[in-house]
Amino acid sequence: MIRSTPIITKRTPLAPRGMVVAEHSLGADVGAAILMRGGNAVDAAVATAFAMTVVEPFMSSIAGGGTMLIHLKGETVALDFNVQAAHACHETIYALADGMATDLFAWHKVVDDANTVGHRSVAVPGSVAGLCLALERYGTMELQDVMAPAIGLAHDGFIPDWYHALTMAVHAEELAAFPASAHNYLRNGHYIHRPPTLAEGDRVQSADLARSLALIAKEGPSAFYKGALGQAIVAEVKAGGGYVTLDDLAEYQVRVQAPLTGRYRSLELCFSPGATGGITALETLNILARFRSDQVGYDTVSGLHLRAEAVRRAFEDRLKYLGDPSHVDAPWAALESPAYAAAVAKDIRPRGPRSAKAAPDAWKIAPDARKALSPDVVRGCDCTTHIGVIDRKHNMVSLTHTAVSIFGSRVVVPGTGMLLSNGMLWFDPEPGRPNSVSPGKRALVNMVPVLAFKGGEPYLTLGAPGGRKIISAIPQVLSNVIDKKMPPQAAIEAPRLHTEGGELWVDDRVGQPALAALRKMGHNIIARHEDLSTIFFSRPVAIRITPRGLEAGLDHLRAAAAAGH
Repeated sequence: MIRSTPIITKRTPLAPRGMVVAEHSLGADVGAAILMRGGNAVDAAVATAFAMTVVEPFMSSIAGGGTMLIHLKGETVALDFNVQAAHACHETIYALADGMATDLFAWHKVVDDANTVGHRSVAVPGSVAGLCLALERYGTMELQDVMAPAIGLAHDGFIPDWYHALTMAVHAEELAAFPASAHNYLRNGHYIHRPPTLAEGDRVQSADLARSLALIAKEGPSAFYKGALGQAIVAEVKAGGGYVTLDDLAEYQVRVQAPLTGRYRSLELCFSPGATGGITALETLNILARFRSDQVGYDTVSGLHLRAEAVRRAFEDRLKYLGDPSHVDAPWAALESPAYAAAVAKDIRPRGPRSAKAAPDAWKIAPDARKALSPDVVRGCDCTTHIGVIDRKHNMVSLTHTAVSIFGSRVVVPGTGMLLSNGMLWFDPEPGRPNSVSPGKRALVNMVPVLAFKGGEPYLTLGAPGGRKIISAIPQVLSNVIDKKMPPQAAIEAPRLHTEGGELWVDDRVGQPALAALRKMGHNIIARHEDLSTIFFSRPVAIRITPRGLEAGLDHLRAAAAAGH
């Protein structure tokens, strides 16, 4: 049968001075305008992050969490402002049901999905603390000036595009179960805001969120963690049987750390450290590095096989060992080491079959496996979107920000416009696991913001939304850039795969012969077709520094956009 095939791509002119990439054009425009006013990369990233909570409200929230890498004046730092469990939480706080969950993680199912939806799924938020601390320490502009565009978008409104309308339509039924959320996001509490068709589109406005943002801009993070907004959050969570208290909010602190560093061939890499996706992405790359560049491409069966095996082995280690490093003893140094990757790679054959051998013991491979993951944490004073920024001085930011699931907990605090994330979903609800619930603990998150350097000089900012698929996507995009010598746009558009040890999801664009060959190697293949509504393989965005200017790479199917000057 002959069928038509759409060919979709994006083209972005080179930017000579500064560029922002984001998952929505209005967000990218906000950041680029900050750069044009003389702001640095941090100013632009923070402004964009606040704006994205308005124009892409189902993916991130001021009551969510995030991970941020900053390279400024030759130094690189990582900010962890992810959500954490309230002090009232413990490892048996959720009653377990029969079967496995079907949301973001293959955890044991919880009675009434209490860790996924509703007030009991809410964790202590870190977004406002993290974004404000980043601006205070590393930015150049005032908080009120940086937040003004987001406040304007919330107050004056914007015309929705197809992406906004489609997401609202898909989740309208779930939102209807929460009256404050339906009132906040749906037209007249029932219908989507219509994008332009033959008539002009509806205007999406959020006066409540505009007031909350304005209060933060005026009073700083204390308005959220100790003031009126925090009190409103706690009252709503308590009314629904949740766990977050005023003490939890007041005691929240941003973790400021050195990044996790590594190499992939000619690239020097900085990842988010700790219980993020950074160490798993680095392990994947370390395994791929044991094979030649011409062996690991997406365009050969053997290359797809090697990518699948590297991702699988890294994910198996992730699920076996990892949790919050302040609570969990794990072989961090081994998992990030080329020596351990070499031991893993010994059992992987380029022509298959899928290895059935057990992974080596990470505790025994590296003699310093128990060393600290990174220098001691320096305490700060206080489904996901991604933002990348490079400014005129080649300062760089990679920022992943999330409400966890799409529309988070689905709980909006009445009168504030603030969506509460469902951060407790990130924990394994079974007791006795590395990632089990514990008071004050941060969960194992999927974020993989990355900054890359060549010869010590800034080269690339990269990251993605997309849950667990972020962790497999980032190594594959980096391999495409280095091994296949592809520009960022082509590297992101290329087919990808994902596995965590069981099924191997593969983009069906690799073709039926390749899928059949992978099955013969022993892989349990699930062919996936990506279109405008799916997120099977995450949605990366990137900026690369070239001699001719800044070059964007964007997810080509959804609303991601670049803006610069």
